[in-house]
Amino acid sequence: MNCVITFPSVYHAFRAKKILKEQGIIAELVPVPRELSASCEGLAAQVSEEDVDRAVEILGAKGIVMLQKGVKLVQAY
Repeated sequence: MNCVITFPSVYHAFRAKKILKEQGIIAELVPVPRELSASCEGLAAQVSEEDVDRAVEILGAKGIVMLQKGVKLVQAY
């Protein structure tokens, strides 16, 4: 199952992807899922359930602002 991390801006999403890649965590940027935002505005990082806790920890340590952390999705994008 995949999880997503949402961000307040596209800038944070792109920085997060770069940081996670440097740490060996695969993150795909996807539109914010409808389940999390009615407007589907912005980008979210989709990561594996196994990597999500580590990803949130790394991003927090690097000062990346996150809105929703590790929300499990029924449907992968």
